[in-house]
Amino acid sequence: MAEIMKNLITANRCRQICNTLLAAGLTVTLMSSPLSAEDKKKDDKDKKPKVTYDEHIKPIFRAKCFACHNTDKKASGLDLTNYTGLMQGGAAGESIAPGDAEGSYLYMLVTHDSEPFMPPKSDKMPDKELALIQEWINIGAPENAGSKVSIKKPKFDFSLQGASSGKPDGPPPMPPHLNLDPVVHSSLPTAITAMATNPWSPLAAVAGQKQVLLYNTKTLELLGVLPFPEGVPHVLKFSRNGSLLLAGGGHAAASGRVVVWDVKTGKRLFEVGDELDAVLCADISSDQRFIALGSPSKVIRVYSTSTGELAYEIRKHTDWMTSLAFSPDSVLLCSGDRNGGAFVWEAATGNEYLTLKGHKGGITGITWRSDSNLVATSSEDQSVKLWELQNGNNIKSWNAHGGGTSSVEFARDGRLVTTGRDKVTKLWDQAGKQLRAFPAFGDIGVCVTICDETNQVISSDWTGKIKVWNAADGKEAGELTANPLPLSERLSKATASLSAAQANHQKLAAAAQADQAAVTKINADIAASQKQQTDLQNLLNSLNGNLAAAQKALAGAQAGATASTNKITEIGKPLPAIKEAHAKADAVSKQAAGDKELAEAAAKLKAAVDNRTAAIAAEQKTLATHQAAVKDNQQKVAQYTPQIKQTTDALNAAKAKVVALQTSLKPATDKATASQNAANSAASALAAAQNEVKHWQAEIEFSKKLNNAQASAAK
Repeated sequence: MAEIMKNLITANRCRQICNTLLAAGLTVTLMSSPLSAEDKKKDDKDKKPKVTYDEHIKPIFRAKCFACHNTDKKASGLDLTNYTGLMQGGAAGESIAPGDAEGSYLYMLVTHDSEPFMPPKSDKMPDKELALIQEWINIGAPENAGSKVSIKKPKFDFSLQGASSGKPDGPPPMPPHLNLDPVVHSSLPTAITAMATNPWSPLAAVAGQKQVLLYNTKTLELLGVLPFPEGVPHVLKFSRNGSLLLAGGGHAAASGRVVVWDVKTGKRLFEVGDELDAVLCADISSDQRFIALGSPSKVIRVYSTSTGELAYEIRKHTDWMTSLAFSPDSVLLCSGDRNGGAFVWEAATGNEYLTLKGHKGGITGITWRSDSNLVATSSEDQSVKLWELQNGNNIKSWNAHGGGTSSVEFARDGRLVTTGRDKVTKLWDQAGKQLRAFPAFGDIGVCVTICDETNQVISSDWTGKIKVWNAADGKEAGELTANPLPLSERLSKATASLSAAQANHQKLAAAAQADQAAVTKINADIAASQKQQTDLQNLLNSLNGNLAAAQKALAGAQAGATASTNKITEIGKPLPAIKEAHAKADAVSKQAAGDKELAEAAAKLKAAVDNRTAAIAAEQKTLATHQAAVKDNQQKVAQYTPQIKQTTDALNAAKAKVVALQTSLKPATDKATASQNAANSAASALAAAQNEVKHWQAEIEFSKKLNNAQASAAK
């Protein structure tokens, strides 16, 4: 479709050049002079053969497509075996659009620009064959060398059935993967000339030098760069359904144009206008039938999107056009100029509907409430004015900014945002009550817009600074830029950041490892000390047991020795008397030999002496055993007592060591945890830096491929 519009614009330019030459008194020769026979032969010889279906395209289709798309099978209702069947198309409609290969369904399938890819389950056709098919379609898709082609006048009709002001069906319009390499990057930023937000998606457009930047208002990430080689965009507008983005601008005192992109594809769809000065204001109607533009020429030009032709002009303004906007219902068009003139026109005809009188300074902004019943204007006279559309009465007016109001925009819910020469961006209700004033810029406020999807206010100043605030609490969400770095510089910065992240991660990882090793050692020391404590406790228990046993044995031996001593004493106490009695009895018995009774008495006494003597001897052995046991156990007690003290001291030392180690464990663990967290953060930062480098490398590669593809398409 961009190719079609390019042809239209080229044709318009040719007509203008011709008119210019005629006006200068020059003759424009539209037909070439007849060729000589020799020249004609040479021309015929050098002339490239015309690509036709019969000679060039049919053999390609025979090899790749006839198996499924023939008279008998007709897959998807399409027969490619004959020219008539091919041109009739199939179940999906027309397969060929003569003169427009890029817009031909069949060509999109074989180039794999659209699904289902053809041929199915096969690689794409060779580039040479695709180029042949493309050329054949673009010259009109002739059947044979004698065929006359008829290419319909290209049209681009993206008008809707009725005005679109409500939320469209389907996912919100967001761009796909677009080129992120800026067209221009300057050492210093310049004033922001235009900004806009999509009514139904978190998408903002920012004007830069020869480019329009697209940002995600949720993440504030750059989503794409749309080249605007026409110059500087002075106005940006999203269509009411959010599917299109309009930019108007150019070069001051030289040229101006309006461009329309498809938001979901990033492709240029439409170009209108050929001004001799930069376009300063423009808009597209919500039914997408008309595009209106204004410039220093003081003329409003309204173009039909279905033909690209001028629908009508309005020559009422007395000074530069500065702002214009279609009503959300596409019924009216409001415009303003540098002299403070403001008018409302019938959008379909350009007939004057109302004059909005009241501003004493240039109109800087025009914005409609979503129900089309109110329009707001801002002016260099400081004021914001609300107008009703029945009689054009000014129903509310307030001075929004000292020195002048630079920009105004209605939110979907009826609130308004403004910025101005007082450097402050403000949020208002419809009664003119200030709801919030955001922190002042360092210079004059230039542009403001509000994202209805994220409830964020985006504003800029004369120095090129762009700030994003949350409308709910006034907190700053971040900044945008109209002067992003080239991808090569982004990659260089990302590479430098990666090196720094690697060094930082290495340092912090080593520190974390050392701190963790310290914790591990403390835990190991605690475990060893606890084991030592257990071993010492067991040894102490054993020693105490042994001591108790020795003391018990000593007491028993001592008691036994005492008992034996007492027994010996007891046995031996009468022994001298018995011995004396025995001696006397024995002597008497010997004197009275034969006296049996005396002999028996003497024998009994002797037996008593012998028995007691033997008993004493036996008890003395027992006493000796007890005494040996006493000595042995005394030695044991003497041995165990210092061992118990030493073991007790060692046990107490082990306990104290465990307590000390456990006390040191928490700060060491806390330190290790902190250092590990720092190392983990550094690892995350490293991974992010690595991903950043990969991201910009991929974006650079994508940009190269995109540029190569565009260069090839332009040949």
